[in-house]
Amino acid sequence: MAIDRFAFPTTIHFGPGAAKLVGPHLREQGMKRPLLVTDRALAKLPVAVAFADELRKAGLDVGVFEGIWGNPTVAQADAGGAAFRAHKADCVVGLGGGAALDVAKIVGVIGTAGGSALEYAWDHPQVRAIPDAVPYFVALPTTAGTGSEVGRSAVVSEDDTHVKRIVFSPKILAKQVFADPELTLGLPAGVTAATGMDALTHNVESYLSPAYHPLCDGIALEGARIAARCRWPCASRRTCTRAARC
Repeated sequence: MAIDRFAFPTTIHFGPGAAKLVGPHLREQGMKRPLLVTDRALAKLPVAVAFADELRKAGLDVGVFEGIWGNPTVAQADAGGAAFRAHKADCVVGLGGGAALDVAKIVGVIGTAGGSALEYAWDHPQVRAIPDAVPYFVALPTTAGTGSEVGRSAVVSEDDTHVKRIVFSPKILAKQVFADPELTLGLPAGVTAATGMDALTHNVESYLSPAYHPLCDGIALEGARIAARCRWPCASRRTCTRAARC
């Protein structure tokens, strides 16, 4: 008899205002000095500034690393590890899209266990083992596209060759995810729209994958249905043939 094994282990807090739960949650976990990891464009937007202030209001001593842009590189991840040590951080909060969250997953590993991000890539000839005890990590996605907040891998590019390397381990999974739709309201409309299309594409790809996974198929179908719903305030809504599905 064939036995299949399925797991969706990450705890997700979803809903408007979920971001406000992060500060109290970290305090409950005994954390005091989080390092907020985000990208340099998002760091300048009011949404990120307001979130950092919320953490400080919760009594946390917040450090900010915003040295991420474009496709994340090994150098960016290593700089994040150095920022973790410099701040004497005890946990990591990832805020942003896939690039920021991928780096946030391994910043604490580099900051505590040493080495470079490249050395933790699964295909490195002398790959470093990720220790069992890694700093506490929570993730807040600000875009709908990548799903990095619940992934077990971090993708970083080599600085000289631009070849993408993958750090893969369940140990770097976020302990908690705070998915707050209100975070998308502070982003440029074009970014929100483009990553929404990315989310739809990922759902279609998942459903069409030859690797059958019934739980993923159900999520993919529902995700595609939600993403395809028309929310345009159409003047001809009463006569629109799609109206019943909107």
